[in-house]
Amino acid sequence: MITKKLIRVRIQHLLRSARLLSLADRARYYIKVCILRKRNNKFIAENPGYALPPSYLAFDAYSSSHWEFYKVSGEQTVPFLKKITDKYFSGDHKLSSIFEWGCGPARITRQMPLVFKDADIHASDYNVRTIEWCQRHIPGVEFIKNELGPPLPFPDEKFDFIYAISVFTHLSESNCLAWACELHRLIKPGGILLITTDSDSVYQKEFLPGEKKTYDTKGIVVKGQYEEGKKMYLTRHSPAYIRGKLLQPFEILEHVPEVFPFMKQDYWIARKRGDWSHERK
Repeated sequence: MITKKLIRVRIQHLLRSARLLSLADRARYYIKVCILRKRNNKFIAENPGYALPPSYLAFDAYSSSHWEFYKVSGEQTVPFLKKITDKYFSGDHKLSSIFEWGCGPARITRQMPLVFKDADIHASDYNVRTIEWCQRHIPGVEFIKNELGPPLPFPDEKFDFIYAISVFTHLSESNCLAWACELHRLIKPGGILLITTDSDSVYQKEFLPGEKKTYDTKGIVVKGQYEEGKKMYLTRHSPAYIRGKLLQPFEILEHVPEVFPFMKQDYWIARKRGDWSHERK
């Protein structure tokens, strides 16, 4: 059955193959800016002094420069994260350090110091303009720029809690595995990692001929021909792949499909366990 979703995926595939997807995405950005102008102006008038990133940085990260979404989704996602950390950090195991890998223009990160008042908050992104904006406008968080691949300039076992919202979904397989190693290095013993990935049920509706076979046999499909790390560079991981390879160095505590706030992505919670070699094939 040909659905609207599959038609859109096939159009994207043609644009990707012709190296025109970036141009099409830029056109989509300008169209959305025009559509949202009235609502965004209303938001700015009602929220004087609320720091907003350049609209192109928001669109680059979230496919949206809708300022009400930017503010409300961040405000409501942080309490969701707080419920998770309250479940796993208590007693002698206190939460004192948090790191967001792939923070974008601080949609979530900027809200963290308001809720996690006793924790040191750090964040990184590989978009230099995003990090420069965050450093100028978002207090209470230490922002650094990371490269497309690891390492990060932090010592071993620095963080209690690391989260990454839809970051592995935009990286090559080699970088996914390298970053899993790096995040494992940075988490304290007993620390918690939270990541989100697209839902397996969604994949089944958008695979092109050949992709389903690759997904079933290898567990990962990469839709490249685009700048790695950007939102249109798409990587799909099967649950079996995540359990057996991507998060293999961790003890997986939870896998909850399609409920992460505002994204309907799966979220995975994993705990650091033991020593694990950074060499992996």
